Amino acid sequence: MAVPAKILQMATIEKPAYQWDTPEPLTQQSSAAPYPLDALPGIIGAAVREVVAIVKCPAALAANSALSVLATACQGVANIKPNPRLKKPSPLSLIMVTIGDPNERKSAADDFFSEEIGEWCDNKTQELEPELKAYKAEFARWNAQKRGLEKAIESAESKCDPANLQKGEEAGKKLVMLEQNEPARVYAPRMTTKDATPEGIANHLRNKWASLCNLSAEGGAVFGGHGMAKDKAMRNFSRINELWEGGKQEVTRSSDDDSFIITGVRFSMGIAIQPDLIREFFETNGRGATGSGFFARWLLSFPDTTQGTRFEDVETLLTEAQTPSIEAFRKQLHGILEQQYTNGKGGKFDNLPTLKLSREALGIWVNYLNSVERELVSGGDFEGEGKIAGKNPNNAARLAGLFHLFNGGDVLDAISGETMRAACRLAGWHLYEARRFFGDVALPKDDLEAVKLDAWLIAECKANGEPSISKSRVLQRVTPANLRKADKLNKALDTLERANRIRQIKEGKTAVIEVNPALLKEVK
Repeated sequence: MAVPAKILQMATIEKPAYQWDTPEPLTQQSSAAPYPLDALPGIIGAAVREVVAIVKCPAALAANSALSVLATACQGVANIKPNPRLKKPSPLSLIMVTIGDPNERKSAADDFFSEEIGEWCDNKTQELEPELKAYKAEFARWNAQKRGLEKAIESAESKCDPANLQKGEEAGKKLVMLEQNEPARVYAPRMTTKDATPEGIANHLRNKWASLCNLSAEGGAVFGGHGMAKDKAMRNFSRINELWEGGKQEVTRSSDDDSFIITGVRFSMGIAIQPDLIREFFETNGRGATGSGFFARWLLSFPDTTQGTRFEDVETLLTEAQTPSIEAFRKQLHGILEQQYTNGKGGKFDNLPTLKLSREALGIWVNYLNSVERELVSGGDFEGEGKIAGKNPNNAARLAGLFHLFNGGDVLDAISGETMRAACRLAGWHLYEARRFFGDVALPKDDLEAVKLDAWLIAECKANGEPSISKSRVLQRVTPANLRKADKLNKALDTLERANRIRQIKEGKTAVIEVNPALLKEVK
């Protein structure tokens, strides 16, 4: 029997293409607000502008380099106590964290601001060389006397006759006197490191110099190191928090003789880290870092990249850059470092002066603190975000202290209202950047798995030149491997489907995942 013509005609009609809705983003994907360069007063802002023009890096990145260096120098000069009713002042230490691609030229920006610290430390060490050699010789002599007396005591105690016991008693008295007259140590300043572990930081602060900054363009060495493995992370968060507070730190080792306590030290951080690495860090340690207040102490930035816009021309490159502001920055930094050396050459910063606020500055700071507090309520900008907002007003005060000292303010002068207003504005910008971080990077685990699956599916389809992939293939090959469990994969797929990024279909008996073509622009 012949097939009716109408049926044949229907069979040749192509099935209409599926009409995809626009894919929704899996994160907020908000852009950074323009960095408030005009909030950096005087020498600081001018130097940052020169570095941005030369390096062509994001303004926030250059500013974070400058502020990290300021904190390194000024944290050994003074403290600050914005709330006069509190007993303990705060150090001027900062934790500056920039999230971005490693090609954003942080090292180049750091070099402009930190070079003076390195040169000053080298020159000071050379200047101290005679004193260092004299101390080394004197300590060797003192140590030899100590060992001799200890041996004399041990020998006398092993011979129980009265004459030897008398000698042992005399040796004991001499040892007590000797211990009370240990040679005064000579400390040669070394103020920056790139990848020290928390244990290494503690040893440096105890034995080398009591002020240090971890200044690194590769924050993965900090957040990806064994010291941040899950079993050690909480202890290390606590150590860094204590250093930020200027509190005492106990380092406990297997032997009591090797354990020690450090006080009167100062520590800052100025690091950059890639988004993928901070995601991994947050996935492993996010709850502990949040609960301990580790994130709350950060001044974080997540600047838009300048890559693709950093063009050069021959004439400009052959013309020596004019950097009067950078030179002024270095000169001012030199003077601050000399003040720090005077305060810390005994190995501690125990009696630093405390900066005071003028009444106007106090009023501005209180208004800022109250405005942050108001946004923590239901419906506020920081509802449920006390973990990132709680320490921000304290950071505003620290910034004001740095601005005050670096732009010529004396430790006995009160911080002005204008200086505090600039500091609060900058602290507020960082606070909103932290909120962006938590919205775009530090996602809940289920959402993070959906983001990773989305990236893998898109990359796989582009590599194969196909708009779809079988579900069985995904279960066999997807990374991360934990998505190879059906329940986890299904949950992530449901998230992607709700966002119109994929659809799940059947081709015969085969389950297939089809990716929204808008996400596969290279696929022909």
